[in-house]
Amino acid sequence: MIAVVDDDPEIADALSTWMGILGFETTVHGSAEKLLAWLQSNGNKTSRRVKGDNVSSCPLKAAILDINLPGINGIELAHKLRKQYRDLPMVLITALRHDEVQSLGSLPLGVSFIRKPFDLDVLEGILFQSKD
Repeated sequence: MIAVVDDDPEIADALSTWMGILGFETTVHGSAEKLLAWLQSNGNKTSRRVKGDNVSSCPLKAAILDINLPGINGIELAHKLRKQYRDLPMVLITALRHDEVQSLGSLPLGVSFIRKPFDLDVLEGILFQSKD
């Protein structure tokens, strides 16, 4: 399952369609808060106990996150996801310039961003580079 988080329904639909062509199911959300609620609901289904602690396994294989979201922005969302799911492949997408992205905060370790419009093959390569 690939998470697509973008408040532009056309972009979210295009990305979901592309992931479908690659053979992945997607879960599409218009905000960070909606993805976090979905993870809360679906992550509990995959939790397990390890040494007395509940450990939530990530139900996602990857996440594509728009930076400019209403509420929690994509960088903040990426930090939350990285804290909970250390190895989750993520890509931030944006129409913002590099300096504008930097003004929003630092990217979590291992998270890249690409500017819209972008080639879908580039997105695929970044998301799954370590999976080959």
